[in-house]
Amino acid sequence: MKKWTYCIFLTYLILGIYVLGITIKTPFVSLTLDTTNGQPVFVDSYYPLWAEQKNIEKGDIIVAIDGQPAMENRYVQQQMIVRSANAITIQKADKSIQTITVKHRDIPEELYLQILFPIFYFFLAFGVALYVWRRNQNNLSTFLLILFLLTCSTAYISTGASARGNMIGMFVISSCIILCMVLFIHFLQHFFKYLQIKWTYPHSKWLYFLILIILLEEVVPTLREIIPILNLSLFAVLVLYAIFILVTSFLRTKLAKIRLIALAFIVPFLPFLLFFVTPEILGHKPILHAEIAALFLLFIPFSFLFIQVNERLFDIEYQLSRLRYYSTLAFFSALLLTAGIALLFMGELSIVHVTSIFLLVFMVIIASFYIKERIDFKYRKIIFSSTGNYVHNLYAAVQRMGKAKNQQELLDRFKYEITEKLGTTAFHICTITDDSPQQVSYYPQLLLHDAGEEKIMLEIRHALQKEELLWLELLALYVSMFINNLQQIEDLVREIQHMKNTSDTPLPWLDKLLWNIIEKEKSILAQELHDTILQEQLHLARELDVLAGSPTIQKETVLAIREQLLNATKDLREYCENLSPPLLDTFGLQMALKKLIQKVKIRADFLLSAQIDRVEFQDVTLHLVVYRLVQELLNNAIKHAEATEVSLQLQVIPQGFILRYDDNGIGCDIDDLIQSSASMGINGIRERVRAFNGDITIQSSLNEGMHIYIQIQEDGDSYDEHTYYR
Repeated sequence: MKKWTYCIFLTYLILGIYVLGITIKTPFVSLTLDTTNGQPVFVDSYYPLWAEQKNIEKGDIIVAIDGQPAMENRYVQQQMIVRSANAITIQKADKSIQTITVKHRDIPEELYLQILFPIFYFFLAFGVALYVWRRNQNNLSTFLLILFLLTCSTAYISTGASARGNMIGMFVISSCIILCMVLFIHFLQHFFKYLQIKWTYPHSKWLYFLILIILLEEVVPTLREIIPILNLSLFAVLVLYAIFILVTSFLRTKLAKIRLIALAFIVPFLPFLLFFVTPEILGHKPILHAEIAALFLLFIPFSFLFIQVNERLFDIEYQLSRLRYYSTLAFFSALLLTAGIALLFMGELSIVHVTSIFLLVFMVIIASFYIKERIDFKYRKIIFSSTGNYVHNLYAAVQRMGKAKNQQELLDRFKYEITEKLGTTAFHICTITDDSPQQVSYYPQLLLHDAGEEKIMLEIRHALQKEELLWLELLALYVSMFINNLQQIEDLVREIQHMKNTSDTPLPWLDKLLWNIIEKEKSILAQELHDTILQEQLHLARELDVLAGSPTIQKETVLAIREQLLNATKDLREYCENLSPPLLDTFGLQMALKKLIQKVKIRADFLLSAQIDRVEFQDVTLHLVVYRLVQELLNNAIKHAEATEVSLQLQVIPQGFILRYDDNGIGCDIDDLIQSSASMGINGIRERVRAFNGDITIQSSLNEGMHIYIQIQEDGDSYDEHTYYR
C-alpha cells in the first residue's frame, strides 16, 4: 500500500503542475461571439468590467487571437466563443484596429479564482494528505481518505485548464468529480466497519463502474454534447446519496463521530450542489459561477484534517474551541493595541494600514498563545482542555478502578477506561520477565509496574494528543500504586489462608490488631458505665451508709433509694439493648427503629418527626448498620444539639438506602467539631459509613442547626466514602 501511495502522490504532483501550468500560460477571457454574418462579432464577456476597461464594445469584430485569424480558432468555429488568449486584435466600428494584451493581473477575478486559490488548494490538499498518511500508514481507510482529498483537489485545480478547452483538463475534471464521491462512499463503508455499524447500503465497489460511463462519453462522439450535464447529474446523485447515508446513520446510531463526518462533508459540497450544479442541470442560470461556488470545496482539507482514520476521529471540537478561545482573547487585545497605535499616529494612517496592523497583531497574539501552550506543557505539564473534564474523568476512573479485587480485574478496568476516554483499542498490555525473549518494539511504551524480575508494560499503537498522553500517564501512575497494594493484600490473604489451613501459630500482627479492636471497644464501654451506672451505684452506697448510721429508718428514704436502683437497672438494661438490640433480630429493623424512636421521644426535650421506610437487605449486617447510625444521630441530638425540632428520614433506594437527619439546634463550626470531644459520635458515624463504601455529607454552622446526608449501596458499586463538610 505504501508504494501505491507514493505513486498517487507523484501522479497528483505531475498532473497538478500540468493543469496549473496550462492555466497560468494563457489568461481566461471567455468572449461570446456572433458569427452568423461570417465575422466573429463581440456580443458579451464573462468579465464585463475587464472588457469595459479595455474598451471592447458590443459589435466589435475579433480579427485575431494570439496572432492567428479568429475564424480559424477551433472554439470560435464550434462554440462561437474565445476561451483564452494572450493578445486579441479587434476592429472597431470606425474600422480602426486595436491589439489588446491580456494579462492575469488585469482580471483580478480570474487571477484569484483560477490561479491563486487553486495553487493554494493544490499545496494545502497535498500537505493534509501527507500529514494524514504519515500518522496512519498501512491502513485502507487512510488510503481511501487520501485518495478522496487528492481527487477533490485535482478536480478543483483542473477547472482552469478545462475552461481553456484543454482536453486533459476536461477529462480530469469530468472523471474526478465522480471518482471523489465514489471514494468518499467507499471510505464511509470501511469507517462504519471499524465503528461496528452495520452497512445497510449497496456495496461501494459497484459505484466504480460509473467511471466506465466517463470513458464511454469520451469514446462515443454523440454523447459529448451532454457530457457536462450527465457528469453534473451523476455528481448530484452521489452527493445526495452520501448525505443520505450520513444522515440516516447518525439518526440510527446518534454517534458524534458520524455527526462530525456529516458536517465535514455537507458544509463544502451542499452549497456547490445548490448554487451551481442544480441550476445548471435544470437549464437555469447558476446562482453562483462555478469558480465561486467551488470555493466552498476549500473547506474539505480543513475539515478532514481533523480526522484520524486508524482508530477514531480527531477531536475537532477540541481544536475549534481552542481556536475560538484564543481568537476571542486575541481579538480584544489586538483591538486595544491597534486603537492605541491609531491614536498615537492620528491622521497619518489610512484605514488599510490600521486594518493591516490589527490583523498582524491579532495573528501574533494567537501565535503567542499556541507557543505558550507548548511551553506550559513541556515545562509545567499544564494543558489546554476545551471540555474541562480530564481531571474529573481521571478522578472518576481512579474511583472505578479502585473497586478491583485483583490484578487482572484492575487491568481489565484500566483497558475499559482507555477505550472509553480515548476512543481507541490500539494498545496492548504485556508482561515482560527476565526470561522473556527480547523484542524490539516500534511503538511507545509506558511502564505500569516494575517488580524487579517482572514488568507490566502498556504498548500504545496510536498517536495521542498532549492532554490525552498526560491523562494516560497519571492514570498509569495510579495503576502502578493499585497493583502494589493489591499484591500486598493478595500476599496477606494467602498468608492468612495458609495459617487457617495449618496448625501453625496465628499471625502475631493479626492477633495484635484484633486485641486492639477489642480493647478499644472495652474502653468505650467502660467509660460509659463509669460515667453513668457506677456513679449512680456509688451515690446509692453513700446514701445507705448515712441510713445505716441513723437511729431511725425513714420509709421515704428507703423508697427513694429503691427508685434510684430501679433507674440504674433501667439504664443498665438500655446499655445491654444498645449493645445487642433484641427487637432487631426478633421483629426486624423497622420495629426496632420504632421502639428506639419511642424511647428517644420520652427522653428528649425536642419534637422528633421520623419517616421510616421498610427496608430489606441481603447483607444482614446492613440492618445493624442502619440501627447504629440512627442511634448515634439521635444520641448526638440529645447530648449536643439543643434543638427544638429534629427530623429523621430513612428512604429506600435500589440496593441501598438514604438517611437524612436535620435539626434546628445550635449547630457548630466544622473545624471545632473535628477537634472537640463531642465529635466522637460523628466520627463513629463516619467510620460506619466508610466501612460500607458510603457517602456522607455534613452541613452545619453556628446557630443554624446540623444537616447530615448518608447514602450506602449494598452492592458496593458506589464510590468510596467521601465526607463533605460545609
